[in-house]
Amino acid sequence: MKNLILPIIALVLYSCGKDEEQGLSIETNLSYSFDTVMVDAGDKFLHLNDNLYLSDLSANERYLFNWNRNTNTLEKIDLDELRLLNTVNFEKEGPNGVGAFTFDFAITQDDNSLFWSSKKGVWDQSGVLIRELPIDKLLENTEHTDEVMLSRLVQIPNEPDKYLTFHRKWRSLDFYFLIFDFSDDSFRKIELPELQKLAEFEITLLNGGQWMGSFNAGTMQTVYNDKIILALNSFNQAYIYDMKADSLYFKTWDGPMVGSKQTTQLPKEVPAEGKERAEAIRKANEEINYGPFLWDMKNKKYYRFSVKTIYSEELTEFETYKVSGAEVFLSIFDKDFDLIAESKIPEFQNRPTKHFVKDGQIWLFENIDDELGFVRMKIK
Repeated sequence: MKNLILPIIALVLYSCGKDEEQGLSIETNLSYSFDTVMVDAGDKFLHLNDNLYLSDLSANERYLFNWNRNTNTLEKIDLDELRLLNTVNFEKEGPNGVGAFTFDFAITQDDNSLFWSSKKGVWDQSGVLIRELPIDKLLENTEHTDEVMLSRLVQIPNEPDKYLTFHRKWRSLDFYFLIFDFSDDSFRKIELPELQKLAEFEITLLNGGQWMGSFNAGTMQTVYNDKIILALNSFNQAYIYDMKADSLYFKTWDGPMVGSKQTTQLPKEVPAEGKERAEAIRKANEEINYGPFLWDMKNKKYYRFSVKTIYSEELTEFETYKVSGAEVFLSIFDKDFDLIAESKIPEFQNRPTKHFVKDGQIWLFENIDDELGFVRMKIK
């Protein structure tokens, strides 16, 4: 297949605002454009069923690694040449097995694969296990036994024995980072008390009076520029952990278009099934939901999309209202996380798909007739 480039309309928005707390002018005079590119997979079919949820970008931004958990294969895609380079088969069981079900994976700085499932460890590009990470064993007989749901594992820069993960206790709003040191089989935790405020918008699901889970008290962890950015979905706030300096700080913003937090009063508890649940999900998602941060290495800026979901009156087979569209906003921050620009993006009629930044442009996944495409957004 030849690479396809489709020009799309460019838009200019005029006006500006000011962040009174920070004393900074916030641009809403944004000029941007779009094009679309296709990836040549040759005679193979790329795995798109997970919408690139299990994919990660190499440190140099050239390669996208996409995990196919149905076949236990890793697809390596060259984004400069827009083609599939190769696929690597991984074993499920045995000495090099990654486990029957992969919860998530990431690419390390040297393009090895970091998996966490029933087995956690680092595999090379040929599918050979080069280091097992005995996290479950370290947590035995501690306060974390049997209740740890690990978020994305991150190797601490220049510290080959140290790995970090984010964790929330199942039935509370106790959040913290866990940092494992495999040189002496120890770990420590960093508490994140500001996340307790998520209780204001958390909705608990009940079945016969029993706790079945909760929603709308979410966080999104991203790793860029040696920093871990832990953003809140219902507050315009984030923790930033500098891995090299081992320092943690907290930032808050009040955007001219996305505000500082959700504002609608939401129910504290709803049944796990039925119309009350559907109404609560709809009400929560019609509010602003703040997205994860993206780092633009070329322009030294951070980007973040935020979304208000639009629903129809029709119900799905899962007893939730059907999504009919979305209002999408883009916020831009400088390298110090000061808000410098914010705008509604009317071309986006749905929640942004999997996206990342490469060569100063935002790349958004697009499934085009079961082939891999990307809509690229260039901010001028």
